[in-house]
Amino acid sequence: MAALATVFLLLFAVRFGLACSYARRRFGHARPSGPAAILQPILSGDPLLAATLAENAETLRNERLYWLVDDDDPAGQSAAEGGIAQVVTGPAPRDGQNPKAVKLARALALVAEPTVVVLDDDTRIGNLELDRLLASLEIADLVTGLPVFVSGGSIYERFVGGFVNGNALLTYLPAASVGTQHTINGMIYAARTEELRALGGFAAIQTQLTDDYAMAQLFERNGRRILQTAVCVRVGMTIRDAAHCGRVLRRWFLFANRYLRDNAGLPLLLLVGLPSVLPLAGVVFGWPWFVLLAGKAAMNRWLLWRVAGISSGIMDVVFEVLADVLSPLFYLSALVRPHELRWRSRRIAMDGERIRYR
Repeated sequence: MAALATVFLLLFAVRFGLACSYARRRFGHARPSGPAAILQPILSGDPLLAATLAENAETLRNERLYWLVDDDDPAGQSAAEGGIAQVVTGPAPRDGQNPKAVKLARALALVAEPTVVVLDDDTRIGNLELDRLLASLEIADLVTGLPVFVSGGSIYERFVGGFVNGNALLTYLPAASVGTQHTINGMIYAARTEELRALGGFAAIQTQLTDDYAMAQLFERNGRRILQTAVCVRVGMTIRDAAHCGRVLRRWFLFANRYLRDNAGLPLLLLVGLPSVLPLAGVVFGWPWFVLLAGKAAMNRWLLWRVAGISSGIMDVVFEVLADVLSPLFYLSALVRPHELRWRSRRIAMDGERIRYR
């Protein structure tokens, strides 16, 4: 056990130190003048949808909200009604079209604001966090933030929270610190409107399954700089049961595999690969190993409090340890039928690299 524990602690110390150092950085001093266009692609299926949209509408009153809904989603349209946002509807995605990117492409043509912010429909952002994100556009062309999972109504939501909150800070920030991050977090990112249009906008990526990675590639290919910030947004979703929990994690791992396929190398192995498999590998040593994992989780939760102001309890540590141990098994599930996934009411299959709906 000593050798495995030494490797685990060394890797954690490196990742934790890089994350702490990067989190203290501040990028930019002032956000661009004028309101931002907040684009939220909407898909019904989560009971929290209407409340999340209403909270963003109340918080972001000084911005211009666009809620993007498909014609075949009456529940999504109902959730978007009665707010201050401009509701943009259009045909459901066809085979070959990314369901999120096609809605964003439809809305971009209507945007007159100088900056565009993409915000998932299960994600909330405060005004201070938005200002910090947009200020980063002083020194970069595409900027992104970090998710903090805040749902905890069921053990499955607590488990997903353990996975998200146990990995976001220790994955994105160290990779950005050493210059090996080549993607963004699709739950929250921002760009200047005219620059985004000049690169082809969302239409340029609407045939790609992983729209966030595709957007980062679009900017990098054209010599633009992408930037990870420590700006945190709060993500809340309803996880109904074990099967739903498995589908959510499997989908995330399917997306991650596409990134790993293109960016495999020693930095990714040390910062992501080994730290992900060691927790499961060490369970044969029994309770001393779980004490070690609990210490790691407690340190990570302290960092989460410093960066995002999110306090944690003992059960958050427990679920983070469980997520650390079981995540490799969920990863293996993504290797079974890797060309099929489900996102709420959408069932998607990949025919080669082409998106097909079932």
